[in-house]
Amino acid sequence: MKKIIALALVAAGFAAAPASAQSAADTSTATANGSVTIIRPLTVTKNTDLVFGRVVQPRSGTGTVSIANNSNTTVAGAGAVALSGITTSHATFTVDGEGGQVVTVAIPSTFDLANGSNTITVTLSPDVGATETLSNALGAAGSKAINVGGSFSLPASQASGEYTGTFDVTVAYQ
Repeated sequence: MKKIIALALVAAGFAAAPASAQSAADTSTATANGSVTIIRPLTVTKNTDLVFGRVVQPRSGTGTVSIANNSNTTVAGAGAVALSGITTSHATFTVDGEGGQVVTVAIPSTFDLANGSNTITVTLSPDVGATETLSNALGAAGSKAINVGGSFSLPASQASGEYTGTFDVTVAYQ
């Protein structure tokens, strides 16, 4: 009985040996490198608001109120008049992040100013495209100014009062 068990163990050892040698011969190894580049997070800071000032509505017809993205203000047509006393301005934003990166800027084409149920739709005019991908937009220093002007039609029937509203400027790395 001992001889049978010993022979079985020897036979098992011979049978296993070629399999081990076979798998060692079929083994291959490759090495991969790992890396990461850490960049500063993006921030958008509003510096100034879009302020149209005080405007007298026209007696009849429709006027136009505009502030260019360089702050030139125009009130025209049908007797609409801009009053002094409130400084007008285009909206300005500063985008900060990692220099040399590609970013996408998204600015809505319009937004509403409201006074209760009365609204005025403002068409925005940024100095970048409304949705634009900018290569190296932040430059080497990692900062970019964005200017946003706007315009709206002012009909004689527009209700008087203070109109307010908001719009977002969104910037994302690509």
